[in-house]
Amino acid sequence: MNCQMTLLTTHQIHVLCCQGRFYNGSDAIIDYAYLTRYLEYCDRLEVLVRTRHVAQVDASLPRLDGDRVTIVPLPDPRSPLTALMTLPTLLRGIYRAIQRSQACYLKMPDVLGTLAGVLLLCLQRPYAVEVVADSYEGIRHAKASMFGCEWYARVFDRLTRWIVSRASTVTYISRYLQRRYPHGTSDRQYVFCSVAIADEDRGQPRTPEAFDVTPFRLVAAGRLSGEKGHVYLIRAMRRIIDMADRRVTLDILGEGPERPALDAEIKTLGLQEHVRLLGYVKRGAPLHRVLDAAQLYVLPSLTEGMGRGLIEAMARGVPCVATAVGGVPEYLDQDCLVEPADPEALAFKILSVMNQAETLACWSQRNVTATQAFSPEGLRAVKMQFWSMVQPQSQPV
Repeated sequence: MNCQMTLLTTHQIHVLCCQGRFYNGSDAIIDYAYLTRYLEYCDRLEVLVRTRHVAQVDASLPRLDGDRVTIVPLPDPRSPLTALMTLPTLLRGIYRAIQRSQACYLKMPDVLGTLAGVLLLCLQRPYAVEVVADSYEGIRHAKASMFGCEWYARVFDRLTRWIVSRASTVTYISRYLQRRYPHGTSDRQYVFCSVAIADEDRGQPRTPEAFDVTPFRLVAAGRLSGEKGHVYLIRAMRRIIDMADRRVTLDILGEGPERPALDAEIKTLGLQEHVRLLGYVKRGAPLHRVLDAAQLYVLPSLTEGMGRGLIEAMARGVPCVATAVGGVPEYLDQDCLVEPADPEALAFKILSVMNQAETLACWSQRNVTATQAFSPEGLRAVKMQFWSMVQPQSQPV
């Protein structure tokens, strides 16, 4: 891989621009430090993102731009109509960014990644792809109330498959996504998760005594949007509290468009004393404190490519219960899984295991062991092999 070049990438995050600085306004755990990992493979990084200009920002939001990392701001339409109106501006911005870059690395599925992929194919330029989610399932659940949702989901899914199949090289975060979005050349496709668990991010396996506590703390993390299934976990909490023999609490980490609806659901079910929406929690020590205080991590997603939060919780030694969707069964055993969108099944699973301290301790040990594969050293060889296949242009377009 030629490190003396500019790499163009896309990210499905919503960015806030204040006084020429760019901040992550989404729940996604992406900041400048996260983006600098690409600089191992290139000299400069340009990131295409949807951006809104604001007068001020929350000081806790992570900054994205910095030395050798440039944010390329594009419109952030709020409706299908405004998206159509801003399409020419989006295409011009993406085309100009392609002109400045020697290599392109698209995160899929994503609107900007799709537009960039179409332009790159029209220009007959090579590009690499990372597939991180199921586009059809994501749209179907996140945009369920949108007119024409099913049609839009199918069209976008076909575009994703087309762009992935014609990439110069592809990486998937799960075998499930590899099956959903196949690439014709076996030696140009890789399966590895981009989550690298450093030693300081790793916890210790827990003893049975760690679970014989009151309150019994549940934690969940992820964007507050429909496809993440938090509403089903909140409804399960009502059943859990009614049936548990000790106090149970739930902390949900993340921000997103469903927050008002989740707040309303919590109040409707009378769970204000038991469920908290903590918002964005910074990586590192703040996130570690929340995870280390929990007895069980719950992933209630309706669709999931892999689940970054799940891997991070496993690495801290937190036992996990999750829905059997997407790539999740590749990381957790069957006894930790439930069907999606079923509050009763989720409540039953949590209630059945929370008094089994020995089982939870076993899950904790299993999780820590399973995430040894996510060490930076363990991932380095396959990452270097993938990046060696990313084809730079001989010169900017």
